[in-house]
Amino acid sequence: MTLLPLPKLCGNLSKVKLIYLPYNTHVHTAFVKMFYPKSPFLRYPLVESEICKGNFALLEHLLPWLCQSPRITTYRVNLLKTSVEKFQNYVETLLRQHYTTPPKVFFLPDIPEVVCIDSSKETCVGPFKGQKEIVVDCCCGGAILRGAHIYAIGVLGMESDTKLDDMVNVYADLSGKCKKGLKVHYDSKEKIYLGQGKVLMQRYQIFRNGGPSAGVAVKMLSTISGVPSIGDLSSSEALLQNLPSIICARILNPQEGEIVLDMCSAPGNKTGHLAELMKDRGVLVALDKTETKISLVKEMILRNSLSSVKAYAYDSTKSFSDVITHNDADFRPPFKAETFDRILLDAPCSALGIRPLLTNNISPKMLKSYANVQRKLFANAVKLLRKGGTMIYSTCTVNVAENEEIVVWALRKFPELTLQSSEPIYGDLGWPCEGLLEDDRTKLQRFGPNNKISIDTVGFFIAKFLKRN
Repeated sequence: MTLLPLPKLCGNLSKVKLIYLPYNTHVHTAFVKMFYPKSPFLRYPLVESEICKGNFALLEHLLPWLCQSPRITTYRVNLLKTSVEKFQNYVETLLRQHYTTPPKVFFLPDIPEVVCIDSSKETCVGPFKGQKEIVVDCCCGGAILRGAHIYAIGVLGMESDTKLDDMVNVYADLSGKCKKGLKVHYDSKEKIYLGQGKVLMQRYQIFRNGGPSAGVAVKMLSTISGVPSIGDLSSSEALLQNLPSIICARILNPQEGEIVLDMCSAPGNKTGHLAELMKDRGVLVALDKTETKISLVKEMILRNSLSSVKAYAYDSTKSFSDVITHNDADFRPPFKAETFDRILLDAPCSALGIRPLLTNNISPKMLKSYANVQRKLFANAVKLLRKGGTMIYSTCTVNVAENEEIVVWALRKFPELTLQSSEPIYGDLGWPCEGLLEDDRTKLQRFGPNNKISIDTVGFFIAKFLKRN
């Protein structure tokens, strides 16, 4: 396996001038390549000050960065089933079929199961004159900029007389005002150009009474982000997964034969990774609140033929019981105190680190509600963790109240906990926060626009705790 040097991807994009334009600006030039909004919180500007607790200097790079797509795509290879070399060959073959100069595929020496795909320099320079347009919702638009094709359910508008195999300009509607089934050109100041695609479904298949047909409606050929438009290559052998989520499991470092808890496990991506790191030997309990969510985890277990994972629909805020002295033979919740060697609490959060975040309608009131649930989950985790055990707290948000402030609260509330340095290190130090020591900031990992390691990924936060003997 060849280890390539990590490309420098943070900051200004190589050979691309990044210009923020009004939503309705269209430029037909190869020099200007990206048309992103300046902030995802244009409708709720108070959220901007809330997420950084008034430290506006932190927002200068953060807000436009959230609106942009990460330049790196990462897959986690299941080393119990295949090798990174085999998956690398598959990806490189696919990229050669799509690009004259294929994007670089590289590896991370200290995370051997990861395959990274760089963005292509062959970015879309449209919109193209004479082509009809497809309008999609913001959720679909974000997926397109991450390399996905367009499924029928995400299409809002398709102009009349659009034919199969037509090349079309693809836009995202940021306003949410585009009516489903639109037949004409969508005239709006709040739409952004995403790229060019090829039509694979006709209008009657997309907007039929019984719901849209299954499958890809438009195959993306190129995008403004440069992320390879090859769709999701996930299988039982390799999974499309954000790098910080992969790092979470690595930092927890579960061992064969241990008893491990994943408190909020759906859809099961981190659960599967933990089981692989344990070589599927030991007990790994996966909880999530509803049957719908835990069914995704059970599907993952079957797909990967895992025998160590036990998945249950259960509210993790109630997973500790002070009256139980012996656990169920199948480790059904609730559990007695100090049951687990290691615990992963990837907490429910405001998800403000998911990129590209083209627009977001979260209110300040809703934003403040998450920390209460996170504290309840954390308190249960501490009770369930054995002395000498390790716990990871993580979120996919950039909000201080759900990240650094939870750490400050936890260290005050639970004197038996100590904050530990977390490795491998791919994130930056934590943000300044009242009550957080400078030394403790260095032990946290916050993934954002100023990462020291040149891997452009989503917004994320990781803290590692040890429960003292």
